[in-house]
This record gives sequence, C-alpha cells and structure tokens, in this order.
Amino acid sequence: MIHTGKRNFGRRNEDLSIRKKTQRFEKLYNIGQTITSEIHMEALFSLVMNQTNQIMSTERSALFLYDDYTEELWSMVATGMKKNEIRIKKDSGVAGWAFQNKKPIIVNDTYMDSRFNLDVDRRTGYRTKNILCVPIYNRTDKCIGTLEVINRRTGKFVDEDVEFLKSISDYVAIAVENSRLYEDIKAYTEKLKAIILLAEKLERVKEQLTKFVPPSVTKILEQEPDKINRKKIPMDVSVLFIDIQGFSKLMENYDQQLVNDMVEKHFSKYLLCVNRHGGELNETSGDGLMILFKSDTLEHHAREAVAAGLEIVEENRQLNHELSYPWNDVHLHMGINSGEAYVGITHMESITGDRMTYTASGLVTVIAARIGKVSENTRLFVSAETYSMIGESYPCEFIGEYKLKNISKPTPLYRVLYSS
Repeated sequence: MIHTGKRNFGRRNEDLSIRKKTQRFEKLYNIGQTITSEIHMEALFSLVMNQTNQIMSTERSALFLYDDYTEELWSMVATGMKKNEIRIKKDSGVAGWAFQNKKPIIVNDTYMDSRFNLDVDRRTGYRTKNILCVPIYNRTDKCIGTLEVINRRTGKFVDEDVEFLKSISDYVAIAVENSRLYEDIKAYTEKLKAIILLAEKLERVKEQLTKFVPPSVTKILEQEPDKINRKKIPMDVSVLFIDIQGFSKLMENYDQQLVNDMVEKHFSKYLLCVNRHGGELNETSGDGLMILFKSDTLEHHAREAVAAGLEIVEENRQLNHELSYPWNDVHLHMGINSGEAYVGITHMESITGDRMTYTASGLVTVIAARIGKVSENTRLFVSAETYSMIGESYPCEFIGEYKLKNISKPTPLYRVLYSS
C-alpha cells in the first residue's frame, strides 16, 4: 500500500507538470494568434509582453532592440515601467551579454553576478532578483536584440524556461519584423500622400500660372519650341505700368500677410481686365505689373491698353468699396506709352542656373514706367504717342510737360478722363 501511495503521488506530480506545460503551450499559441490579429504595434507589444509574463510566471519583461546607429540596446517595451525608454551599451548588463555572446543566460542571484547592471535598478527603484535573457534573431539569422524576463514568482529559472522563452522570442522576432514593415509601409504611404498633395498643389499652381504666362510664350513653347532662343525682334507695342501707391509704407507699417492678401485680391481682378483686352502680363514685382498690348495695329493695341486701364480704375473703385483695410483705400500709379520696343525671350545664364523671361525692352517701356510713377490716386496717364493713337475714342486732358527721371527732354502727358 505504501508503494502504491508513492506511485500515485509521483503520477500526480507528473500530471501537474504536464498540465503546466500544456498551459504554457496554450499561452504560447495565444501569442501567435495575438501577433496575427493585432495591427496596432504599441498595443501588440504590450499584449505580447504581458502574455510572456504569464507564460514565464514573472513580474516583468523587457524587449531590447539593437540600434545600429548608436550601437546601443534600447527598450522597445518593458512591462511595469513608464514609457521612457532605457538605453544601454551593447555589451552592458545581462541583456548586453546575451546580445554580444548570442547565447541565453540565466542569472538567479543578480546582485552577486558581475554581468548584472545595477544602474537600471538605481534609476527605476525596482529590485531585480533573477533574470532570464535570450537573444532574438530575425529571418536572416541576424541578432537584432534580446528578450528578458525578470523575477520569477515561483523560485529560480531553469533550463526548461530557456526553451519556452526562446520560443516566445521567435514570435517576438516576427512581431518586430511586422512592426518595421508596418512602419515602412506607413512612412511610404505618408510620403506617397505628400507626393500626391504636392502634385495637386503644383497643378493648382500651374492653373494659376496660366493667368500670368503670356499666350505668346505658351504658343511658342507648344508649337515652335525651336524659337525659344531667338533674339528679340522690334515690334509696336503699348505698355501699361501699374503699381500700388505708398506700397513700401504699407509693408513697413502693417502686417505683411494682410498686405500680400490685398495685393493678390486686387491684382487678380486687374488681370481679368487685362485678359479681356488681349494684354499679356510681362513682368511682376511685389507691388507692380508691366503689361504688353501688341496686336495688328498700333491704334488697336493703344485703345485696348487704355480700355483695360479704365476697367482697372473701376475695379479699384469697387474693391475699395467692398474691402476694408486699416490703411483705408488702395490707390494706384498708372501709365501707358506706345511705340516700338524689342520683344522676345531673354535668356539669362549664371552660376546658379539658367532663367528665361518674356519681356519688352527699350525706351518705350522706360517712359511707360516713368509716366506711371508721376500718376497718383488711380489716375490713368498716357504719353503723347498713345494719345495720338486713341483719337476721340477716349476723352483726355492735357496736364503738361513733365521732366521724367533720366529722360532728358520734357514729356507731354495726358490724363484719360473717367466717368462712372
């Protein structure tokens, strides 16, 4: 009877051991299911490490990954601790030993083992009694970090624990690879989104630029690209100069974004007037526009330039009525001159690169700009040459001869009369 009792007791111990192993394998299986079912990486590793503690019957666990750039091991996740990551040298502590030697390690009395790093306990205030740590390998058999469990609740770590933790580390390696793949895909997706947004933005910019690129240039580029480098040719044109009166003071005394908003709103309306009369935006500055009118006859484009200028006067009046700014109304300098100028694409080369502009040059454009500077309060001034072309189409008044800057002879000027 005594022998039978001993056998029964032995069987019970054996059955208990089998049940514990079975439970461990079931929990190990659950880790595999967790990895395949959870997509959010932070939640995934938190679940995996909690399940690791259950399987290994430990208080805490930590996953350390190797940082190739800093040559350190860093804690991707550590249960029972704040989210602040721990960084240690790749050969420091038990985790460093396992990583460097690529071997599992059991330390059942940490404070008596020279391989244990006391600094971590000092920083965290937690007392580590024993540790089991195993290296982690990726699919190419490269050691990428370590997995460790701390303070076994039921005695010391044994060799059987090593095999279970190594099995868990295989799952963790898969999770790490999936995590990195997920982050790569997420980064690629964000990059792709940025590229799409940039493409959309460029398309919008392109749509806006079509308002500013002269149709002549568009035609050359589309139909006769070989002409892009030809020299400028003499051509009869009418040149309209517009700039904002007192612009420098506005920029100095008011919010620049607000001033820029005003410029965009006003100039957008002005360019609609220009387009209606066949004008082409030639040059822009912060507060100014140079617009070319060139059609079959000098008389025709001179009249179109004046018609566009008068529409701009009306648009300016309407905008001043509709929009309110702290500097009150916006006033313009406006001048038109007609005559022969050299028109074409200017190709400029420098060490910073090439730049091409479509422009008109010559005394005609210089005088148009000088006339514009004489004008104030959105009054449209024209030269004698332009006045002679418009005839009785637009009533004008002679306002005198003006000494324009850098022009030797006095220049007769006329104001185009505006009636609302």
